[in-house]
Amino acid sequence: MRTPRIVAESLHLGYRRWTGVSSGGMKIGVTGSTGFIGSFLARRLSAKHAETIRLLTRKPSGRISVEGAEVLCGELSHPRDCEEFVSGLDVIYHLAHTNSPVNSDRDQAADTLANQIPLLNLIAAVQRLGTKPHIVYFSSGGAVYAPKANRVRYKESDICEPLSSYGIQKLAAEHYLRVAAHRGYLTATILRIGNAYGTLLPQHRLQGLIGVGINCVVHNRPVRVFGDAANVRDYVHLDDLCDLAERVARADGPFNILNVGTGTGHSVSEVLQLIEDCYGSTIQVQSDAGSGQWLQDWVVLDSTKAERDFGWIPRVDLRSGIERMMAEWEHRPIPLVTSA
Repeated sequence: MRTPRIVAESLHLGYRRWTGVSSGGMKIGVTGSTGFIGSFLARRLSAKHAETIRLLTRKPSGRISVEGAEVLCGELSHPRDCEEFVSGLDVIYHLAHTNSPVNSDRDQAADTLANQIPLLNLIAAVQRLGTKPHIVYFSSGGAVYAPKANRVRYKESDICEPLSSYGIQKLAAEHYLRVAAHRGYLTATILRIGNAYGTLLPQHRLQGLIGVGINCVVHNRPVRVFGDAANVRDYVHLDDLCDLAERVARADGPFNILNVGTGTGHSVSEVLQLIEDCYGSTIQVQSDAGSGQWLQDWVVLDSTKAERDFGWIPRVDLRSGIERMMAEWEHRPIPLVTSA
């Protein structure tokens, strides 16, 4: 029988809720903790020194930059590892996911195996242990919704008809969590996130226009653009995204869905122009329209529900966020995310 490899240190880490009141000694787990959003969230949670955090990673613990966190090296594809991870957790931030809207359709069977089986194993482990944690699932506000021609911002109640395997997997995960919540195994909050940005990303990455783009620009490399440069998206800074993630750590009901965006859309061309303006010189662009032919042409999110129910308002506008990333690169190079 397989035994998970665990590296753990005792250090109370975590956060305070948006009310400013301690969340009462909750044990918090994060999957996908070496990824783009997961690594940022894990560092943010650990910096507030209020709770205990457990990270699940497939990589050796030396790759984890969250000092003192309890690190479990294991696989969500292995039920025993899932049980080891969820044991004793009150909150689970589930960010582990492979592929992107650009490449998910290349092998839909593999995409399903890589993303649905791990989630189902996680839910099954929760059911067996009977711990009833609150799961915060990081879904997609750009990939789950049906295309619309009227350019009205998407609400959580709008029709979901994904155009890619990526969006299908995200929406299927939402439904599996909804059913598990209905049966009383857990509670869940779904965050349908716009296009997150806020830190530099590897140049080869297929998702994360701003992080990849700035990394290419500062290294004098062309920025690869998938699909139509006129496509419009809602870009939300990691600081704002993680602020809402903290606010929803406690369940306000069995199951909830929240959009996470600014309500303002920017085309790819506009984003590239902003990067160019902030950088101060012309940038190179490499068009790859064929790889993004199925991408939606317009997605802007209505996040009034998050504001109404949790007092959440995004604070970082796009230009300021890009300027901050440029300044961080110039004065204190920030570590790049190591995983896709």
